[in-house]
Parts: sequence; C-alpha cells; structure tokens
Amino acid sequence: MDETEGESSAIRVLYVDDDEGLLALTKRFLESTGDGVEVVTTDSPKRALMLLASGSFDAVVSDYQMPEMSGLELLSVLRDERGSDIPFVIFTGRSREEVAIEALNLGADSYLQKGGDPSAQYGVLLQTLVRITEHRRAEQRLREREAYLRVTLDSIAEGVVATDADGTVAQLNRTAEEITGYDADAAVGEPLSDVLHLIDGETGERIDPMRRVADAGESVELAAGTKLVTSDGDERYIEDSMSPIRTDDGTVEGVVTVFRDVTEAYHERERRERQQRALIDLATDEAVIGGSFEDALPRITESMATVLDVERASVWLFDDAETLRCVDQYDRSSGEHNAGTTLTASNYPSYFEALETNRSLGVDDVQTDPATAELRNGYLEPKGITSMLDATVRSGGEVVGVVCHEHVGEPRQWRTDELRFAAEVADNVVIALMRATDVEALPASADGSGTDETRAERNEE
Repeated sequence: MDETEGESSAIRVLYVDDDEGLLALTKRFLESTGDGVEVVTTDSPKRALMLLASGSFDAVVSDYQMPEMSGLELLSVLRDERGSDIPFVIFTGRSREEVAIEALNLGADSYLQKGGDPSAQYGVLLQTLVRITEHRRAEQRLREREAYLRVTLDSIAEGVVATDADGTVAQLNRTAEEITGYDADAAVGEPLSDVLHLIDGETGERIDPMRRVADAGESVELAAGTKLVTSDGDERYIEDSMSPIRTDDGTVEGVVTVFRDVTEAYHERERRERQQRALIDLATDEAVIGGSFEDALPRITESMATVLDVERASVWLFDDAETLRCVDQYDRSSGEHNAGTTLTASNYPSYFEALETNRSLGVDDVQTDPATAELRNGYLEPKGITSMLDATVRSGGEVVGVVCHEHVGEPRQWRTDELRFAAEVADNVVIALMRATDVEALPASADGSGTDETRAERNEE
C-alpha cells in the first residue's frame, strides 16, 4: 500500500539512494526538524518497490542514477505498472534539463538538485514534502467527500440533477439515470434542458428549466401533468422542483432539480376516473335500471371491455350448480356480441373452486396459474387469451355467475383498482338481474326464471 490509512499530520517518507552516507544524513536532518517526518531508507530501488507494496508511505524521494535502475525507471514502474499516485520527488546531483522534463512527464511531483548549503537544501526538500503531501491529502479528502455525496445521492429515492452556472449538467444520481435513461458519464457536460426534456402537460410546449428558475429567482415547482421525455423517447409524468444553487454572497452558481416519477400514480388516477365514470353511467343507464336484462347486457360488456382495455368481456350465469353459460360476450375487434358457450364444473374443477373462494380472480398469466390450467387447451389458447380477470356475481354470498375480462397479447399484471372495478361491475349485473325479474331474490337461471329457493330445490334433486 502507498496511501495513508488514517488522517495524520505525520509524514512517512521512503528515501531511495545508492549513497549510504547521504541516506543517513538526509534521514537525520528531516527527522530532527520536529515536523513529524519519519524517513525509511534503502539503497536498492527493487527493495523500495517491495517496501511500497507492503507498507504505507506518504511520499517517495529518489536519486536519479543508481545501479539497479534509475529513479525515472522506479517512477515509471509506480505510475505505469502499479497505477500509484504517491507523491514522488527526484532528488539528484545531476542538473540536466532533459532529465527534469522527463521526470515531470512521467508524473514526478517535483525535481530537486542536491548540493550547496545543506540547511537550505534540506529545508527546500522538507517544504516540498510537506506541500505535496498536504496537497495529496486534500485531494483524498475531496474524493472521499465526493464518494460520500455520491452514495448519499444514490440512496435518495428522487432523481437529482445539479448544474453549473451555465446550465451544464455537473452531476446526477442513480435514480435520475433510471428515470431519464441517461448514463451519468454521458449526461455530465450536456445542457440541462437536453437531459431533462420537459413538456407542459396542458400546452405541449417545451419547458426550459434554467429559464424558469432564472425568471423566478427562487425555487420553482412544475405544474401537475408535466412530462419528461426519456433518452429513448418515452414519456413519463414527473413531479419536479428546481432551486438555484447560491454561494455565500448570493451568486447563482447552478441549479439543482429534484424530481420523481409519478407515471404509475398518474395512470392509476386516470384509470380510476374512467372506472368511476363508467360505473356512474351504468348506474344511470335506462337499460340497466329499466328492467330489460337483454338490453342491459351489451351495455355492461361493452363498458367492461373499453374501460379495462381488453379484447373480450362477457357475463356468465349458472344454469345449475354445475354449468356456467355465457349470456353475452362482446368482442372489441369485431364489435360483435355472442352467447351460448358453456363450462361445466366436472371439466374445470379448479377454476370453479377458485370462483367460489375469490370475489375477484386476477390471473396475470393463464399459462402458469393453477386456477386456469384446465381451461388452457379447450378455451384459452384457441382464443389467444394470456391474462384473465373474473369477478363473481353473488347473491347472499352465493355465486350465481361471473363477469369475465379476457386479455390478448403479452401477459398483463392486473392492478388493485382493476380488480375492484370488476367486482363493482359484477354488482351492476346483480342489479340488472333483480330489476329484470322484479323479485327480491336473484334468479338461478340465465333466462331470468326461478329463484334462490327453486335453485336450492334443483340442487337437492
């Protein structure tokens, strides 16, 4: 190791020189100054490399010309082969300009010439060691602070982007990378308006973040519905606040933008609004509340398919305890309605059991869910169904039917609000049935004849 392991004012120096007398003299002088300098000496550059690999030093002082390898060769090994940035001083009696230039090109921190008054000579060496060591320690502290800041920023759930006074991106955290799609290395140095491509949700106009802050002269919050265009062209809804970064004297030296992705929440709000409008429409629809069950069914299935954006929506009722019959199915692609398909409990026991035990049954992937495995070959695959959302129609806790939503395409993950909507639509089917039969009890058959009581009698038979 060649770095200090803790903050300390002491300076540990490795001095390499093939002149043993000079080694002892230099060590004695530097350690006698009272500046906390400790000097480890060696007359072998190869030995020096071993010491640097196993010990911790703050700086290296090396002669230029030595039998095993020159000081420049030693420096080259440290910089090029080991990647070490330890401060390095060439301390030599040879005064050759080309040597000094080569030393500095190789990454030496200083080039000093031996000779003259020893006190002055070693005084300059001591000052040089103190200067380059303090400079390196300051750089280490800065890197540590930057690393700490990076860890802190990356742990924040919101995206954070900071700029300089010209509006050029200086830093962005991991969340900002994920939301914008820009890698930090690619984004740094780019204009903020390119990385944060913002659009007003109402007007569609481009928003210039720097100008917004400059015009306001203070922190600014963007309006709800603001969109961010990602690096690959996708649009996300965000909530955003932008604030000027000021120095102690009030000078604006940049802008920091803090934002979070609210796309899912925004879409959920839109879905809930559509669902609520649909439920209100069904609750006030004359066909639903007027007593004509045949007229109500198409209104219900079309509303279900549109609001949940599925290929097909249908209503099924029990003919008896063992048989479900489709009383209306709406196909969005063709715009057609059909009915008559039946499912029997003996063929699909797991599915029927799932209906009995669940108010809403959301199946994200019909290929893997055990509740729909039995339906796969005979019903789901021929229709191209990949996801299915069912809600049971119940009367007094008894399942008398089901509303079904069939999704075609990539498997779909049903959301909580969609499960709830399906259940509320099922309640509308109950209302339509009760209005149609004009009795308090729900019918047991799809044609509206019979009651819970007569159905129980048939089940007993």
